[in-house]
Amino acid sequence: MFKPYVMLNKITDLEVSDLKELNVTTIMTDLDNTLLPWNSNDYDLTLRKWLNKMNKANIEVMVVSNNSYERVEKAVLDLPVSIVARAVKPLPFVIMRHLKIEHISPQSVLFVGDQIMTDVLAGNMSGLKTVLVKPLVETDAKKTRVNRFFERPILNFIEKHDTNMYWKDSLNDRN
Repeated sequence: MFKPYVMLNKITDLEVSDLKELNVTTIMTDLDNTLLPWNSNDYDLTLRKWLNKMNKANIEVMVVSNNSYERVEKAVLDLPVSIVARAVKPLPFVIMRHLKIEHISPQSVLFVGDQIMTDVLAGNMSGLKTVLVKPLVETDAKKTRVNRFFERPILNFIEKHDTNMYWKDSLNDRN
């Protein structure tokens, strides 16, 4: 339940061609330290360009966050994304309900996040392919530090016991 489908350096390493190969039409992404730094609403031009590419390719990017709708909306105000707030990750119920309401097939969704204990677990329990990315900044909010403490040994175990689990630059990276 803790093992991601793939480990990428950052969300913007996802390429349209690779996503199309996997028949992905929706990217569900965590907000804090995945899409934006947890302590800032600032983003760089690379993120904006990447979101525009996804939008042009008809791949919806959906921010799935445990934060309030107001907090998420403020953070992504001028970005072309939809919002699922108060997701109660790692529990899968809000994610699964949203997919059902929006008539989105779980097979067409890629779930991206920087935490094993919330994002990967929530995505896996929802039946989605999951991508673990490196956190955008090295610091964490207080509530996240506990998760990081417990996920370090899990990540070490995964990397040690699966030669395909390493930080990649793309979905098709096959060192």
